[in-house]
Amino acid sequence: MLHDTGQTRRLLALWQQSGLAKIRRDSLSNDLAAGISVCVVLIPACVAYADLAGMPAQNGLYTALAGMLVYALFGSSRQVIVGPDAAIALLVIAAISPLAQPGSSQYIVLAAILTLEVGVLMLIAAKAKLGAIADLLSKPVLLGFMNGASLILIASQLGKWSGLQLIESAFFPRMLELFSRASEMHGTTLIIGLLSLAFLALMRLLFPRLPSAIVLFIVAISAAFLLDVGERGVALLGQLPKGIPNLNTPQISWNQISTLLPAAAGIALLAMPEGILLARAFAQKNHYEISPNRELMALGLANLAASLWQGFALGASQSRTAINDAAGGQSALSGLIAALLLLLFLLFLSGSLQYLPVTTLSALLIFAGFNLIDTRSWLEMYQLDRTAAIFSLITTIGVLVVGVLPGIIVGILLSLAYLIQFMARPFDAVLCSVAGRKGFHDVGEANLSGESHYLQGLLVYRFYAPLLFANASFFIDRIRELVASDGDTRWVLIDAQAITFLDVSAAEQLLTLNRLLEEAEIDLKFARCNRPLREALDRYGVTDALGADSFFAHVHEALAQYKQLYPDVVPEPVSPHEWDGVERRK
Repeated sequence: MLHDTGQTRRLLALWQQSGLAKIRRDSLSNDLAAGISVCVVLIPACVAYADLAGMPAQNGLYTALAGMLVYALFGSSRQVIVGPDAAIALLVIAAISPLAQPGSSQYIVLAAILTLEVGVLMLIAAKAKLGAIADLLSKPVLLGFMNGASLILIASQLGKWSGLQLIESAFFPRMLELFSRASEMHGTTLIIGLLSLAFLALMRLLFPRLPSAIVLFIVAISAAFLLDVGERGVALLGQLPKGIPNLNTPQISWNQISTLLPAAAGIALLAMPEGILLARAFAQKNHYEISPNRELMALGLANLAASLWQGFALGASQSRTAINDAAGGQSALSGLIAALLLLLFLLFLSGSLQYLPVTTLSALLIFAGFNLIDTRSWLEMYQLDRTAAIFSLITTIGVLVVGVLPGIIVGILLSLAYLIQFMARPFDAVLCSVAGRKGFHDVGEANLSGESHYLQGLLVYRFYAPLLFANASFFIDRIRELVASDGDTRWVLIDAQAITFLDVSAAEQLLTLNRLLEEAEIDLKFARCNRPLREALDRYGVTDALGADSFFAHVHEALAQYKQLYPDVVPEPVSPHEWDGVERRK
């Protein structure tokens, strides 16, 4: 009985955390309107992204249906809509196309296995409470990856859009092939593609609130049927099967698992942070909290469901989530309504897409690719932090050169390189007193705010980072440089408030520094050490080497003792350029 009670409580807790638990009677009409809006937008998007992933069009709809049904039950966000995504679709085709012909039965099986692996990895991450993985890809690197993936998306569709059978798959060779074979483009196909792009641009300009993709599909299907463009050599989407597929567990071999596992990890590393960040953004906008680990679990289960329904890997859709929120969606019911409407479409209306020109589908993806390229954010980043902007640009170039799947690894490595670069050369400062202000302040700031002084022979130094192997040499060199430039130093006082961590390599460097300073008859002191730092200093023997009387709770306590020991010292003015450059990272 106790076991049953415990199970009941766990199930109740799961329900209370889900977006469906937030349904309110007064918001039902808003959720219904939002669900209809989402469904209208997702049908053309899912068909397009299925083509991008190398899957039959109906499999994109199956993916969205399975994902939305499961996410509505388990997700903690009230606005997020899951389904096929452009970047993930590119990763899917990059992973599977070397192993099977896109669209073939073997390809569909491999896509299901890949999706199953993605789901399992996400569930493992949720169980391990790795919700903080949302911070694994830095913003500059994520921006660079998405810009590169958007360009690859555009390049991947130019052949179908122009009626060419392009051979090259890599970005730069494919673009060269396109230009060299421009005279071979199919005229009617190209005209329809250009008109489709122009239609989407005009709809965005004149009627931004209307679902331009579904309107384009209606116009293009009607025109293709009336003008019989299929007889003129224009490729059409063809008849889609009605209904939904039977649940099917893919036949899995260990060789397939090991082959697809790196790709699954790459997709999971992209989809997990994007999903969490998207859910967090809309939760903040609508004044509620989400559970990052609950989001990972919901995304993992959604991928498992998609794999059983002949789908492919999915993630949280930013565009459909934004439409859901703008249309007034206030609970997960809106996503459930969209899923039920999609089910009705599959049962009764899937045949309506058979006359859709493939070039129109490609035009929709090309238009989406152009809209995903975010040059404004990159230019703003360049104005604020040129180093971050360069990392972003390198990521974009890396994705274009090596492809989207290795590009994920490149992005993660660049994120780590960016972090290491910052940690290895962090900000630091020499501190001084300022007339009319309490405490000690950065020299650079002090020179802007009034007359500033330091005590003769006292060097007060602040380090704005954890002290570890990557920056310990930099820390030691800076102090030695400052001591050498002064020539009359008696105390080196470290304001350690910002040093939150100390590793064994840095501790050894500190002991070496202390010996060097002792030889020069200079005392090393610390002020404002936080508890984790004090424990590390004790553990590595630094406290014993310096002596317990070398540690002070506040800088002014150290200052008072220094004045007692050296009553003859006088305040010396800080010249405007005396410590110029100390606060800059090198």
